[in-house]
Amino acid sequence: MDENSRKCPFKNDICDKTCALFINPEDLNELLLNRLASLGVVDRNYGMCSLKTLAMSNARNIFENTTTRRTH
Repeated sequence: MDENSRKCPFKNDICDKTCALFINPEDLNELLLNRLASLGVVDRNYGMCSLKTLAMSNARNIFENTTTRRTH
C-alpha cells in the first residue's frame, strides 16, 4: 500500500492506529474483513481510514446497482 492511500483527509498525515478515524483489521470480525478485503475496500494487513472505507464501499454499491442505458 502506498503512502498516499494512507493519508488522513483531516490532518494530511498517515492514518494509523493513533487516528480516531482508523479502522484496525483486528477490530473487524473475520467475515466482514474477508468480504471487504476481497472487494478491495480495506487492506487486510494494514487497515484503513473509515471515511475512505465508506466512500469506497458506497462507490462499489453504486457501481454494482446502477445500469446505464445507451441510446443510439
